[in-house]
Formats: sequence, C-alpha cells, structure tokens
Amino acid sequence: MSSEWLQNLEEKIQLTAQRLRDLRDENEQLEARCKELESKVEDLETQLLEAAEEGGGAEWQEERDEIKTRVEKLVDHLGELLAE
Repeated sequence: MSSEWLQNLEEKIQLTAQRLRDLRDENEQLEARCKELESKVEDLETQLLEAAEEGGGAEWQEERDEIKTRVEKLVDHLGELLAE
C-alpha cells in the first residue's frame, strides 16, 4: 500500500492551515483599518459640524455629504472584505 495519498493529504492540510492563518491575519488588519476609517469619519464629521456652525454652512454641508458618502463606501467595501 502506498503512503503517497497520506503525504498528499498532509501537504493539503498544511497548506490549508497556512491559508487560514494568513486569512486571520488579513482579517485582523482589515478590522483595524475599518476602525481607523470609522474614527476618521467621526473626526471629519465633528470638524465639518464645527465649521458649519462658524459659517459657510451650505458649502461645508455639501463637502461633508460628499466626504461622508465616499468614506461610507470605503467602510462598506472593507466590511464586504471582512465578510468574505
């Protein structure tokens, strides 16, 4: 009886285990990046609200909405990557 099939199985298991470790590491990095972006969004919203209160509200509101939309798309994209 050949043990070649057992060796192939061991190799596949080792490759799978390494891939799982790589994916966990990538997931941690993506979660950290997502939190970082969410924090930046909050900071930008605060800055824009403060600037809007000081004047130039219409221009700041448009810019705020555009930035918010773009950042939300980025966060959604990162969320999709985390879900995969």
